[in-house]
Amino acid sequence: MRFVSFFCDRISPSKGALRPHRKGKVSMKRTKLLALLTSISCILLTIVLVGSYFTAAYAMMINKELGIVTTSVVTDDPSKNATYYASSFLKEDGTRDDDALTAWQKALCEQIQGEGSVLLTNNGALPMKKGLGVTVFGRGAVDTIYGGTGSGQVDTSKAATMTSALTAAGLNVNTAMMDWYSAQIAQMKEDKTNRSTPGMFTEYADVPAATRIAEVSADAVASSGVNLDGYKDAAIVVIGRSGGEGADLYTGEFTDGTSYFELQDSERELLKYVASQGFSKTIVLINSSNAMAMDWVNNPEYGVDACLWIGGPGQYGLNAVAQILVGDVNPSGRLVDTYSVSSLSSAAIQNFGSYVYTNADEETGTVGGVTIDGVPGDKTKVRYAIHYLVESEGIYVGYKYYETRYEDAVMEQGNASGNAGIFASKGDSWVYGEEVAYPFGYGMSYTTFEQALESVTYDAATDSFNVLVKVTNTGNVAGKEVVQVYGQQPYTEFDRANAIEKASVQLVGFGKTNVLQPGESETVSVTVDRKELTVYDEHVNKTYILEAGDYYLSVGLDAHDAVNNILAAKGYAPIAQETPAAEGAEEAETATLTANGAAAMDAPGDAAKVYKFTVDSDDNATYSVSGTGYKITNQFGDADLNSYGEKLVTYLSRSDWQGTWPVSYASLTANDAIINGLQFNYTAEAPDETVITGSTATNYTLANLIGKDYDDPMWVDLLNQLTLTDLAELVGHSGYGTRAIDSIGLPATVAADGPQGIKATYAGNNSTVAYTSEPVMAATFNTEILYNVGLSMGEDALRSDNRVVGWYGPAMNIHRTPYSGRNFEYYSEDGFLSGMMSAYEVKAIQDKGVHVVMKHFALNDCEQDRIGLGVWINEQAAREVYLKAFQAPVEVGNANGVMIAYTRWGAVWSGGNYGLVTGILRNEWGCDGMVITDNVLTQYVNGPDGVLAGVSIYDAMMSFVTDTLPKYKNDPVIVTAMREACHHNLYAIANSCGMNGVGADTTIKVTRPTVVTMSIIIACASTFFCLLGIVMWIIGGIKFRKTEEYKAYKDFKKSLKAAKKA
Repeated sequence: MRFVSFFCDRISPSKGALRPHRKGKVSMKRTKLLALLTSISCILLTIVLVGSYFTAAYAMMINKELGIVTTSVVTDDPSKNATYYASSFLKEDGTRDDDALTAWQKALCEQIQGEGSVLLTNNGALPMKKGLGVTVFGRGAVDTIYGGTGSGQVDTSKAATMTSALTAAGLNVNTAMMDWYSAQIAQMKEDKTNRSTPGMFTEYADVPAATRIAEVSADAVASSGVNLDGYKDAAIVVIGRSGGEGADLYTGEFTDGTSYFELQDSERELLKYVASQGFSKTIVLINSSNAMAMDWVNNPEYGVDACLWIGGPGQYGLNAVAQILVGDVNPSGRLVDTYSVSSLSSAAIQNFGSYVYTNADEETGTVGGVTIDGVPGDKTKVRYAIHYLVESEGIYVGYKYYETRYEDAVMEQGNASGNAGIFASKGDSWVYGEEVAYPFGYGMSYTTFEQALESVTYDAATDSFNVLVKVTNTGNVAGKEVVQVYGQQPYTEFDRANAIEKASVQLVGFGKTNVLQPGESETVSVTVDRKELTVYDEHVNKTYILEAGDYYLSVGLDAHDAVNNILAAKGYAPIAQETPAAEGAEEAETATLTANGAAAMDAPGDAAKVYKFTVDSDDNATYSVSGTGYKITNQFGDADLNSYGEKLVTYLSRSDWQGTWPVSYASLTANDAIINGLQFNYTAEAPDETVITGSTATNYTLANLIGKDYDDPMWVDLLNQLTLTDLAELVGHSGYGTRAIDSIGLPATVAADGPQGIKATYAGNNSTVAYTSEPVMAATFNTEILYNVGLSMGEDALRSDNRVVGWYGPAMNIHRTPYSGRNFEYYSEDGFLSGMMSAYEVKAIQDKGVHVVMKHFALNDCEQDRIGLGVWINEQAAREVYLKAFQAPVEVGNANGVMIAYTRWGAVWSGGNYGLVTGILRNEWGCDGMVITDNVLTQYVNGPDGVLAGVSIYDAMMSFVTDTLPKYKNDPVIVTAMREACHHNLYAIANSCGMNGVGADTTIKVTRPTVVTMSIIIACASTFFCLLGIVMWIIGGIKFRKTEEYKAYKDFKKSLKAAKKA
């Protein structure tokens, strides 16, 4: 038609018969317009159809972000609406008192920071007097790191700032310097040179370029022109480090310089500049949730008078930091990680990150030439099967490495003083005091305390010790004190012969005083379960055992102090001398030590703070059965690399530190057994039984099951009512919530992410609180605070009008090294501290009707290539270090769910590991609630493997799992597993605040999600206009064929043909 129009417009009227008609030209313009509109409508329709698929898939997340509710409770009698969980902040008229709740939450957030901040060093510079003029240096002055990235992000728009906090505390702040720093950072952002950390899917090779601390240079500060006069009473220097989801921090050279947690040149120069400016005192704030290298803090050229660790302060924490600086709050936090002189000195970091099997192809994703199947029909591509990590340090993570090696060096055993593992020691021998700056559990106060071990009594009925410690404030300032109890097991010949490892000390109990006035005392009671002194023997007894020998309970100011106390009880001292026996010992021991050198104690111990008891015979029975009555035995033999070949890995052993020091396992070849383990190997079973689905024999609703035991027979009838579609939908399609099933009265629910608090978007954009990072919470050593955090988060969930029913938290992985990207989400390097602190948090939030799914179960202790990363580990380390953090919340806090990690145990995906999910979590620990996957970003996280192992629900916004599971409708094994998965999910929801308002006489009305409705409307409109355009275009074409122009065109073509023939 375009040619016809061109033809008609170009023929000259003087040449004869063809003349353009105005009517024809208008018709052609209309036809062009219709063609354009039709094309646009078709394109829009295509976009909408594709978009509709994704909006339907992501409907729960979109509705959650927009605060849209998709189900409603319908009842003839609203007075019968039940409230199972209610706010504790109510006005006299019964409505929620949001103002009172917010004020309490703000005070709680400040209390966490006040009790969690750790004073590392202080030469009298702190506390400061109010009214002093202070200048704050470092980009953290105005760009404070409040939390982390990914699920741990904090909305900073409502957060306290350094300026507002210091001013409110009574200090006179140099705001000109603050304004100058703000301008510098704004310019960095414009120039794209601002601070950055690796993102969610950063490839390892790109990590160095993606890492930038971007501290403003000392030269720039010096030439800023900002007047310091009147603000030189104190300099406050903020040093910050960030972390985030999806990538670890870099251990080598990156954009700014050396490894990430070493002080960079720009920061060292800044400290030197500040020291040269005549400030009365210099105070450093460490704004990092990850342990930094501390080789600089006591260097005279930097002039640091006091150093305070503040972690990630969350929404209101900076207020408490400022109150600490002026003495309104006395810091009582204790370190939850070992702060070493070099951040690269631990045993664990010698094999940190991800490695590629030597026979894997990074381009095709094959391993040994084999394409790894996710499920039949899916060929998993790059990154999901080719990466691995060997945790050859075994149990020696964090202080369990440093303190054990120290004791062995003092006792001159195990080649502990050898040169293997030297990073900061100045000579040829490993020296604790030169490798470690601040031990686990360390922290100072503005006052002094004296701790005295009053008594230790054993209660056979509870199989526990009651440790009474009298704490007296011997200083001049009121404050709180932490009591730490550490245990030591005997390291026996049986252990050496059978690859059993034992740390010199491990935290087994703790407590905290109330505020003690000067001269005031308080007796703190700490309960120590004797099972904490058992060891897991994976080779001989294949269970937990309590060996014959001498055991010690030591009260220590920190882990190192506890070791020295035990050494003193054994008769050791810093100098060569005969040491009197500890109270109750039959005879004194004489230790011959050097006054200097690697084997010398670095401080005297106090034997009076140690309790010793003896176990006469080995016990391999008492602790071989869990509290549920389930037999405890090995579950992870195939996660130990040595099960695939002889001596493929050498685990670190205190029997020979020198000979077993970790080497790099960067050149591992996947053999046939490993490759087979990476595969999807399930074979469908022939149907020999019928699984009941869609039964109409009963008509129960979920409300009928509220409060019923998990094993109540009514559950069988309710599950029988579910159709196969119901089963697949409830199991396979849970993107931040669960979908409604009106036939059984199941309302739609929302699950909230965020380890630092429930994000406002999850709560219908109601006001919620962002707390400190988890390391700051753990550093309080105060379980009462953590219980209140759980209550507060439960209150935020109730603010959502019962929309938020589940919480993707707390995050329970271990600080295996400082370089894990998500250490800000995890409590500590110690599993016992992590587990006990979180146990109180999860108990409290569940008391408010919010079911938890603790993440990431398990071994998600590094981020790089976490999706499909194969972690090779032995069973003792798995149970005693990494699973221990999850165990206490379940057994003590009754946590009713976990989120499965992306990682593999060796070759087997965590969610497909029956021993992990069913053997330990379900059977040993007794968790009956929801087990959800991490977000399904890859198809190796598949339905059949998961439900067979014990996974109950998939965080899958796409339809992959819901499309896959129905294919097994004739497989009774899979269908039965789907029923059991739904049982766990429904049990969790039935006992949650999601059932508020739902009773036996109510029904659930399901409304189409708004985003889906909008997509349908747009799709229909686009379809209409597309079809209309096509029809009109066709009609226009027909009409055009009747015009004079078209007839002339046809005649013209005929004349052309005739001319050619001629």
